[in-house]
Amino acid sequence: MSSTEEYAERFSAMPFVRWNGNVVASPIGIGTYRMNLHEPEHLAALVSALRSGINVVDTATNYSDGNAEELIGQGLRHVASEGIEREHIVIVSKAGYVQGRNLNRAIKREHQGHAFPQMVKFEDGLWHCIHPEFLQDQLDRSLRHIGTHYLDAYLLHNPEYFLMHAVREDIPLDEARAEFYYRIELAFRYLENEARARRIRWYGVSSNGFGLAQSEERFVSLENLWNIARQVGGDEHHFRVVQAPLNLLEPGIATEPNCSGQTFLEFARAMGLSVMVNRVLNAVAQNTLVRLAVHAAATEPAPSPSDIAARLAEAMQLEDQFAATLLPLLPFEQESKELLADFLSPASQLATMWDRFESIEQWHDAETQYFAPRIREALDAILRHPTDEIRQWSEQYRTTLERLFGMMTRYYAHRALPRLEAIEHRTKSALGEPFASMNITELAISVPMATAGVTCTLIGARRRAYVDVVRTVVGRTLPLLGREQWEALVSLGEVVRNH
Repeated sequence: MSSTEEYAERFSAMPFVRWNGNVVASPIGIGTYRMNLHEPEHLAALVSALRSGINVVDTATNYSDGNAEELIGQGLRHVASEGIEREHIVIVSKAGYVQGRNLNRAIKREHQGHAFPQMVKFEDGLWHCIHPEFLQDQLDRSLRHIGTHYLDAYLLHNPEYFLMHAVREDIPLDEARAEFYYRIELAFRYLENEARARRIRWYGVSSNGFGLAQSEERFVSLENLWNIARQVGGDEHHFRVVQAPLNLLEPGIATEPNCSGQTFLEFARAMGLSVMVNRVLNAVAQNTLVRLAVHAAATEPAPSPSDIAARLAEAMQLEDQFAATLLPLLPFEQESKELLADFLSPASQLATMWDRFESIEQWHDAETQYFAPRIREALDAILRHPTDEIRQWSEQYRTTLERLFGMMTRYYAHRALPRLEAIEHRTKSALGEPFASMNITELAISVPMATAGVTCTLIGARRRAYVDVVRTVVGRTLPLLGREQWEALVSLGEVVRNH
């Protein structure tokens, strides 16, 4: 009996599946994108999942700048005393992105004269690389972060960045694709060696290009990858795991016949590949992110535009007070003062465009990725020179912004409801029973999970409440869905265009 089979025996209600014949895994996995060790609730959610029969964990070297992998290591240590061991868990990590600390190290190596080969400098702050030297560096770090001597699967992470960069550089597509698959071959040769050394069990590719039409610039051919793996490793090759987006608004891997007439899922199933699907709750449609779940803020009353305008005016008054009376007294150079004034002016920036975000997701990204870090940095700076007036102003300003941002979140959460209701209605109409009684979140998880060829459906469960939802969904008996059912859902894209 394998270790994963021992784990599975504890959870008779979980419909475990087999990966490549010998590993038993839950049909749901925890995706650790945007999870990190510094959030106690993230650790609590991961531990709750491991205790409840979910034994697949997906991560990447760039998730929270390596901190997500460290979170997994901490989670494993938490459950070790309960008899849940590393060998019970299926851990998948990915490499390719060069950001954050990885980018700093890459730049330092370049300055020292031993740069990572074949680096794709996609844009400022985002490089990409799948050369064996970089992959070895990343695998070493992943194993160290997690505290394990092996990974169950190691995936090239969105290697199509090379294709996008090549097109931008006006390299002919045929030439770019030839180089792309040559680089894939080099990576596969390295990964076969790591599999033989037992530092990884299997390898594969995670790509957003798997479900595209063959004519698309970013298209990645699973059929080509399979042939390269056979060329590199023979019939006993270790290319056994792939990952791609699949959700109600992005059906490509279930509908696009881009593998000699078969869809990605049909080809993967025929070859016996384990398929992980991601983004089930976070769809990208019409160039915007659509969260396929009702935001918790929608349970509270929606503020009126006049309510938000009044809160904006209050925040702007505080910003004017800071710029006029407090900032001139602080011991900063003029350039730093201008930067502080800019960072502490979100209300002024939002005054004329607060209602122009396309979705709650776009507003959330603006809040968390743009405004919040700037505000935090600026407040930290001015509070290094505290006076009673500075402390009082900072507290009042922080409270006012929290209320303002909360109102805006409720506003956009309510504005998203008609679109979600339309998606839910159309999905139920297309699929019928037993999907008819599900809400939008349950549909978004259940439909990919019930799809033929899908081995594991990843959920970004950063809260224990999400883990609880997943547990209720995973126990239901569902019909097997194929290309025909997914083709009936293609029209859901119209909902995004019309709302």
